[in-house]
Amino acid sequence: MPDHFDALILGAGPAGGGVASRLAAAGLKIAMTDAGPYGGTCPLSGCNPKKILLGPAEIAQMAAHLQGKGVDRPPSVIWKDLMDFKRTFTEPVPEKAKNAYAEKGIETLSGPGRFIGPDTVEVAGREVTADNIFICTGVKPRPLAFPGAEHLADNVDFLDLDELPEHVVLIGGGYIAMEFASIAHHCGARVTVLQRSDAILRGFDQELAGLLVEAMQTAGMDVLLNAPVHSVESADGRYTIRYGEDGGESITADLVVNCAGRVPNIESLNLEAAGVEAGPKGIAVKPTMQSVSNPKVWAVGDVAATPFELTPVAVLEADVAAANVLDPQANKYADYFGIPTVCFTLPPCAACGLTAEQADEQGIPHQVLTHELADMFSWKRLGQKYGRAKIVLDEDGERILGAHLLGHNAEEVINLFALAIRNEMPLEAVKSTYWAYPTCGYYMQYLIAE
Repeated sequence: MPDHFDALILGAGPAGGGVASRLAAAGLKIAMTDAGPYGGTCPLSGCNPKKILLGPAEIAQMAAHLQGKGVDRPPSVIWKDLMDFKRTFTEPVPEKAKNAYAEKGIETLSGPGRFIGPDTVEVAGREVTADNIFICTGVKPRPLAFPGAEHLADNVDFLDLDELPEHVVLIGGGYIAMEFASIAHHCGARVTVLQRSDAILRGFDQELAGLLVEAMQTAGMDVLLNAPVHSVESADGRYTIRYGEDGGESITADLVVNCAGRVPNIESLNLEAAGVEAGPKGIAVKPTMQSVSNPKVWAVGDVAATPFELTPVAVLEADVAAANVLDPQANKYADYFGIPTVCFTLPPCAACGLTAEQADEQGIPHQVLTHELADMFSWKRLGQKYGRAKIVLDEDGERILGAHLLGHNAEEVINLFALAIRNEMPLEAVKSTYWAYPTCGYYMQYLIAE
């Protein structure tokens, strides 16, 4: 007979962990499993290790900006020592996470889950049934089909390199490509980014994205647009990448990384057996996070076809889904209004709320305020040459509809804007706040003023 639980969680990352912990705290009988180590992408091969590797890169960039202003040369980064430091964060995670869930009374299984019925999953040869099954398996690198694609590394490989290669080629123009480019370049590698289209970071304000390309190129990175890759050839431990509209251009590198987006990690789930609908963007869900086609199945986090692939959003969706399981009458919805996002490039790019283009598309009357951060003290003192803010206000100048920042500390300042946007704070309330000086946040009052 199959083992039965109140809830089975497929995926032990932030999304699955959020659901499991809340339901277990309410006294439900919970089991969870993961095809890989417990912890998920963010702490193991995403957000956290990326930020650790970014630390010395930030110092190197700051020193480069201050050369001739009191600094004689940027520091050299010892990659091996940096990687050893990173591993002190990542290596303990799986055991700690698994133990933490077990202490909460959650049965921790290991291995991929595969549906064999609407409410039945096979895990490592064991049949498990549950009243509620949560798919929290996240996303994985998008497979590329050109000749030689098997030679490509991915985010997991890059974030665990024992040595930083001399020349790194990054395929793609999204978060991962641009962030890895900043890390590799400022840690001492030559970097080339090959983006198939004419722009990077499509979800961000495109004026700021263009300025970021300029900043990266000025720093010494090669960011090539309209450069689709046609093939990768391996010889003598190096790789020749052929790219361009007709594949007539080529470059040779020591490492080629697939950063061309992510796709839902659902291939091995056998969703057909559960009658669960999914598309290119993930599992189709209601605003409650319940799947649209099987009321016993829920999808939470990056694997769901929802607007953002962000850790805080996974936590939000986990809270919503758990609340609806504990009280089916609650009908709680995921509210994505005012969610901030950051691309941790150097300089970082951050966004929250509507772009001017989105406001136009939605027919919302608005005004846009643009300010050069590089001219303001908190950025100028660091020798920053690239920094800009674009703030979208409603027509009457009473509410902030969107904020878009490029420059030092953008990842922190955007949180102030997120607070104001999500809570629909009147602009006068923001203006009446007195900020600590001299800080980057202090300048928020100027960014919302004409």
